[in-house]
Amino acid sequence: MTITWRDQTCQKIVVEEKAAGHDSGTWTYQLSDQWFGIVTPIRGVCQVERRDDHGWRLTTLTPGEVCLVAPNNLIRLSKTPPRLLPFEVVYIQLSTEFLQRALDTHTAAPVRDVSELQSLRAFDPHVASMAQTLLHAQKTGAGERYALSAAHYLAEYLLHPFRSPSPSTGGLGPEQLLTLRAYMERRLSENITLDQLAGEARLSRYHFLRRFSATTGKTPMRYLTGLRIDAARHLLTAGSDPISQVGRLCGFPNPENFARVFRKHMGCSPSEYRQRGQHPPSP
Repeated sequence: MTITWRDQTCQKIVVEEKAAGHDSGTWTYQLSDQWFGIVTPIRGVCQVERRDDHGWRLTTLTPGEVCLVAPNNLIRLSKTPPRLLPFEVVYIQLSTEFLQRALDTHTAAPVRDVSELQSLRAFDPHVASMAQTLLHAQKTGAGERYALSAAHYLAEYLLHPFRSPSPSTGGLGPEQLLTLRAYMERRLSENITLDQLAGEARLSRYHFLRRFSATTGKTPMRYLTGLRIDAARHLLTAGSDPISQVGRLCGFPNPENFARVFRKHMGCSPSEYRQRGQHPPSP
């Protein structure tokens, strides 16, 4: 699935949604000198590669992370081995002319050229959230004035990003939480234990449980269950695997338990959810 939104008059911003289901799920983007690129996953995990003078550089992106791509650069998106699960990303192109103009008006900006903003992987939940907001605006029919305002705001933010305050000693830092989420998403089909998560965070079991709950408002296992249900929802609507297989891939080896937990979270069975996704109600 591809959804594109262009500001037809000013050509300042392009917002595109890409979803990799059970196809190859590999895309290559070659940015021209007219565009600066932003890639962020909104569901699942994807692999991103960028070519430079030394060959291909590779990393993995999870929700909350972004890849910033300078003009005249090539990137490639694909599923993450070994399980090659589906994913969705928002791909934003921002006019370099517009971005450079904003840069020229800010002599105190930390960079002097648009290319210096490039980053293969950065933790930036604000940009990730903005991407979803822009996608929603596109789907609900926002016009060119909105697109122009969005391009202006995004340019200003990239030049002067907000700095989140340091986390309190009672919780986890953003990087810790991101690392833990990525660990969970890579191993959804496995029996993940509290001790394993605590070890990943390099904390004792007691302190990990207390800090994780203080940060997310949920226990680690409840948070993990939410990720599993989100992944199951995506697989049910994006693919055609048997429901029992979807459950196993998402960490529910017992079909009855999968159906019970899914219904508790979604208010319907997995089969009913799949049918609704394939045959959405008429407006």
